[in-house]
Amino acid sequence: MIEPPLWLVVLPLAATPVVYLTRRWQLGAYLAAAVSLFTGLLAATLPPTNIMRLAGRTFLLDPLTQQGLAVFFVTCAVLYMIGWRLQQGGYLLPLGLLVSSLFAIAGMSRHLAITGLVMTLAAIASVPIIQGEQTGSVRAAWRFLLFMLLALPFFLLAAWRVDMYREDVQNAVYLPQAAVLAGLGLCFWLAAIPMYSWLTSVATEAPPVAGVLVLIGFPMMALITLAHLMAEATWFTWWAQAGRLLLLAGLVSTALGGVLAAVQRSLRSAMGYTALFDMGCLLVAFAVQGSDGAVALYAGLVTRTIGLTLIGVSTAAIRAETGEDSFSDLSGTASRLPLATGALLLGGITMAGLPGAAGFPVRWQTLHDLAQIDDRWIWVVVLAGLGVAIAYLRAVYAMMKPAAQPYEAPRSRPGWAPAALMISLVLFTIALGLFPGPLFRLAARLVTLYPLPHQ
Repeated sequence: MIEPPLWLVVLPLAATPVVYLTRRWQLGAYLAAAVSLFTGLLAATLPPTNIMRLAGRTFLLDPLTQQGLAVFFVTCAVLYMIGWRLQQGGYLLPLGLLVSSLFAIAGMSRHLAITGLVMTLAAIASVPIIQGEQTGSVRAAWRFLLFMLLALPFFLLAAWRVDMYREDVQNAVYLPQAAVLAGLGLCFWLAAIPMYSWLTSVATEAPPVAGVLVLIGFPMMALITLAHLMAEATWFTWWAQAGRLLLLAGLVSTALGGVLAAVQRSLRSAMGYTALFDMGCLLVAFAVQGSDGAVALYAGLVTRTIGLTLIGVSTAAIRAETGEDSFSDLSGTASRLPLATGALLLGGITMAGLPGAAGFPVRWQTLHDLAQIDDRWIWVVVLAGLGVAIAYLRAVYAMMKPAAQPYEAPRSRPGWAPAALMISLVLFTIALGLFPGPLFRLAARLVTLYPLPHQ
């Protein structure tokens, strides 16, 4: 009999061949979205499960992995419905399901070698998603794959050192070595400075909806893996410098992302540096963890997903209308696409952490936790957030200018279903910004069920 958590792997994997055959039809999009939505709801409602043993290795669906997968699966369902109408490539639907299934395996694995191998397979499956049937540059897809492949040896070596320690427990030198190797591998996955170029390249060159799937999924699984190491592998926390390096990487990523986002000239490149800024904020939240524990981190994973989804789907809608996404080509777009314009601005405000959207309460909590260590570092996060806000204010200003050329009929437009989903996302984001209580209660409950050690 199949263990209940394994359905999170089996369901999307079983639907992949059928969705591949119907990927060009509306039926394929509906099927992929339905399977992903059902799997997400299943992940959110599964009762606590016991440790599973497969091929001699340990697998466990812990509360953090459970809720992370639920958020990712539900987000994928939204992206499938919108991406199909906006021509994001024929491989988004089937390979998106395959990647989701591999994420479930990686999230439940408790062996670094298996986690690394499965995530590498997910990266290989993501290459056609990133390329999106585009015939131009392949730089983003190859750079992403290269960085994921470079991370793999570090996880394999870390797992080897841990296994050597288990065979010779008197030789504790293996554990610090494993900690260093695992930390280096995570730097690639987390797009931490200076390994961030895969993240910005994917955002700049991939179709926006397909890029959002990668920008949300891989960093989320990297943070979940880091949380597993911090909470369950005591040998990882023996490395005293881990917390300081995590905080430093977060602050530098935050500052660089905010500064470079402010000077970008296209929507997709701005999205990449916005994702880098928010990734830095999550690393800061992970490192500092105030009196409420990891509340800001867990809540930030949700608001990051919402903000990037809003930016991605609105950028895709704008590109479908204009064929371009550079600021200089967006004049007159706001009057033709008011919903996409509003969603873009709201997504940018959410990621920047400004008042009025879901990101503000979470960012305020992060700043409160950061002030307990050094209140001077608050200004790094605040000023970088203003840089992100400037990027999207510049974009909206360009869209509100009168059109320089006569209007041409768009190549494709979203139907009523994507528009309804976009409106729902906008309302949901505003509601979370005004009433963040449910989100923080959910994060606080998750902290109780899966606490992280303080550095």
